[in-house]
Amino acid sequence: MINKQSELLCVLVKKHRVFFLFIIFLLSNSGTKANNYYFSSTKGDDSRNSNQAQNPETPWKTTARLNSFFSNLKAGDSVFFHRGEIFYGAINIKKSGTLSQSIVFDSYGPGNMAVISGLVSLHSWLSLGKGIYQSICPSCVTESKILIINGIPQTLGRYPNKGYLTFQSHIDNSSISDKNLDDFPNWTGADVVIKKRHWIIDRSNVISQIGKTLNYATGTSNAPRDNYGYFIENDPRTLDQFGEWYFDSSRKKMQVFFGNENPGSYAVLSSGENILVTIYGQSFIKFENLLFQGANSAAFRITNSKNITIQHCVIDFSGTDGIIASGSPRLDIENSMINHSQNDAINLDSSCRYAVLKTDLIKNTGMVPGMGKNGTGTYQAISAFGDSSLIEYNEIDSTGYNAIYFGGNGTIAQYNLIQYFCSAKDDGAGIYVGDWFPSSGKQIVGNIILNGAGSPDGTNSKYPIQVEGIYIDDNTANVLVESNSVANCPDAGIKIHNAHNVKIDGNTIFNNAIQLLFYHDNLSPETKIRNVIARKNILFCKTARQICMNLSTLDDDIGSICLLDSNYYHKVSKDDREIQVISKIWTPSSVTKNLALADWQGTYTQDLHSISDAKGVADAYFEYNFSSAKKKVSLKGNYIQNNPRMQTDSFILMPYHCVLMIKD
Repeated sequence: MINKQSELLCVLVKKHRVFFLFIIFLLSNSGTKANNYYFSSTKGDDSRNSNQAQNPETPWKTTARLNSFFSNLKAGDSVFFHRGEIFYGAINIKKSGTLSQSIVFDSYGPGNMAVISGLVSLHSWLSLGKGIYQSICPSCVTESKILIINGIPQTLGRYPNKGYLTFQSHIDNSSISDKNLDDFPNWTGADVVIKKRHWIIDRSNVISQIGKTLNYATGTSNAPRDNYGYFIENDPRTLDQFGEWYFDSSRKKMQVFFGNENPGSYAVLSSGENILVTIYGQSFIKFENLLFQGANSAAFRITNSKNITIQHCVIDFSGTDGIIASGSPRLDIENSMINHSQNDAINLDSSCRYAVLKTDLIKNTGMVPGMGKNGTGTYQAISAFGDSSLIEYNEIDSTGYNAIYFGGNGTIAQYNLIQYFCSAKDDGAGIYVGDWFPSSGKQIVGNIILNGAGSPDGTNSKYPIQVEGIYIDDNTANVLVESNSVANCPDAGIKIHNAHNVKIDGNTIFNNAIQLLFYHDNLSPETKIRNVIARKNILFCKTARQICMNLSTLDDDIGSICLLDSNYYHKVSKDDREIQVISKIWTPSSVTKNLALADWQGTYTQDLHSISDAKGVADAYFEYNFSSAKKKVSLKGNYIQNNPRMQTDSFILMPYHCVLMIKD
């Protein structure tokens, strides 16, 4: 009897499953109707109740009111800020949305996107003499990193105004000595910025100056190197050029050099908020069509959160980072602009898996030495180390160090346009990969990388300028480098340094000092270059001093480093040699050979199907198309393209592709 009743119940449940699920859905969603809340800095009133704030005619006014109400928000709710208006203060995210219903922050109404601002205005200037004026700023953050005059960010006062002084000796990581340093002024209490490596700029407080020696508080574990550079900043005695500034944190007084100019004629802004948006332990939050400006530390700090979306937004004037995140998978940053970040534009740690960074414009990142963070891996546009992340279709213009530094299993950097990088630090690249933790499946595909800058000042080795287009560094393995276009870099277009299991396929490498470089040295002597395949690449030298390919190694193992075939080598003269090999580097028995392609083929059984071309000084035409539409190109005269072979005076350039042609 019991079995029959059970069978009957099962039949009823199956028959009416859809009905039961519908009832459960209604019950679970009862009382969860999504609401819209409106804010206006001009006609808002924080004393209104939540029902009134759901009407755009009776909005709230401030971010402080939003923060006080935040715990009442529900999944699916939206918060709207009136376009064309500025909202001062920070937002602290305290509730989560759901997979189907995010909590959304957006603009409404006509005009430009609403502004969430951390900036405060400076007024009532007092002349201190010698062109220096002072304004009291009680709202400024304690360690101010931002000063903006008429919309242009200004730099801290520094001595000297440009370049670096040179120290001849140091003691541990605590002092440097410069025989040319004057006894007066004594720089005790100022900050010293020391270039400790090509890729490290550290800033520390000067504890004392004794004669020619500066004793400083340890900033990082990196010790200086003799005959490197330093300069002094964060001291009022350095102010002698328009816009240079110093902030007295203890007295909240800003000092700025205006010279003979009237400071009252300028709009002067500094930061009153360290972080504009804090997200901790929340999920399914979306920001759209908003401008965030003037965060002293970061516009967004995202921690232990997931499924956070930032799209169609602008982040400007960040004293340190634009967006910094840790422990936060599935971040989505798309169609946004990040400008004037003094350290990193986007910094995601290895726990930020499945990130999507797509169709963003990132400009002017880490451009001022001494204003970014200490240590390695700073002054970068994008740092992303989580597994299975995607970095694509971004435009990155003007970066102090690496434009993209990434890692993680299965992460892809593709179809990005990168220009003008490594301008504050060097020994870096447009795209840099260094595996300190083993990972696989990394891909660098279809990127256009142009115009590496280089910053050898402040070092004891200014040549060669160490800037690469694509740099696969120590201990890295399992990388695909395919269909990229790299041009105009001071060192190598593509560099393989103590790395292995790399495929380099179908790249166009043009007008770099070395087009393709393999380098094994004692920085990682046990990590030999092995299992590197390079096929169907164009290695094009524009001047006689350039080299198509260089292989340098600690050992006598040139023939074991790589497998090459079906590449195209171009030198400007038949007398030049395409390939340089150096074995047993840094030893008395080191041997250098400059080889023609035929010699390379015969000696090492490499590049058997490759070709070499020398046409004298070539009139080369290099063009790229960084767009989703086809581009018609018309030429003056006939040009020859070698892969595939064609002669033409016009052609269609496909989206996200480049072409390299020679005048016929």
